[in-house]
Amino acid sequence: MTPVLSRRLFFGELMPGSRSEPFLLTGYGKNSTTGVATVTTFERAERFRRAVKGLAVAWGAALVSFFIPIAHLLLVPGFVLTGVFVFTKRTRARDVTESIHGTCPNCGHEQDFDSSSDWHLPRHLTCANCSRLLTASPKSTC
Repeated sequence: MTPVLSRRLFFGELMPGSRSEPFLLTGYGKNSTTGVATVTTFERAERFRRAVKGLAVAWGAALVSFFIPIAHLLLVPGFVLTGVFVFTKRTRARDVTESIHGTCPNCGHEQDFDSSSDWHLPRHLTCANCSRLLTASPKSTC
């Protein structure tokens, strides 16, 4: 994380192109709580730039692993395929989740959830406290 990005997240400011998306969290019971996700939208040129960076990192690792005896037989093809996968995934990801924050409706634990993918609802999350599966759904339809 860059110093500017971490400072912005620390002081509660949003990055340019970021927005807050409210959602409902539901668990096993009838209770539901609200949460907020910070989502960054990338334009086509920004998506392509991110995708090329991911491809370059993976193919750079493939180049470095080429000189490792025996292991290069698996590492090089693995990194090449990983680069293609990352390139494809980042090219398609228009909205990327920066953070997801909410309260578990089952145990009441307030937490930051894993936000390592593109933004879509409904989405399944896991509570870090009680390990129960939660469903994040759009606030307008619930």
